[in-house]
Amino acid sequence: MPAELIVDDDHAFQTVLRTLFEEGGGFDNCVEARIASEAPVKSKQLLPNSAVVDFSMPEMNGLQLARELRAREPGLPVFTLTADYHVDIRNEALAFGITCVLAKLDDLTTLIANARVACAVG
Repeated sequence: MPAELIVDDDHAFQTVLRTLFEEGGGFDNCVEARIASEAPVKSKQLLPNSAVVDFSMPEMNGLQLARELRAREPGLPVFTLTADYHVDIRNEALAFGITCVLAKLDDLTTLIANARVACAVG
C-alpha cells in the first residue's frame, strides 16, 4: 500500500496534493503535517514510501526536515516544493540529496510522476 507524507504549512495546498496523490497518483494513503516537528512522528506511524516537503516553513526549512526524516529512514525519497523557486535553492537541495525540487506553480502532475517512479508505484 503506497503511502505519502505531505508536510506543508498551507492547509489548502496540502489538500490539493493529497487529492492528486490519492485520486490520480496511485497512492493509497497520505498523511499530512502542518508543522515540521509533526513530520517525524507521523512518518514513524505511517512509514511512507516518500515525502513531499515545503522548502520554507516556520520551524525549519525543507532541507533540515529532510535530514531528520532520512536519519530515521535513510532511503526515503524526499521531494521539495517551494513558492520561491530559485536555481540556488534547487542546486542546494539536489546537492543535499533531495530527489526532486519543484515550484508550487509547476504542473503538480510532474511531482506525482516523479514520486511514482521513485517509489515504484505501478
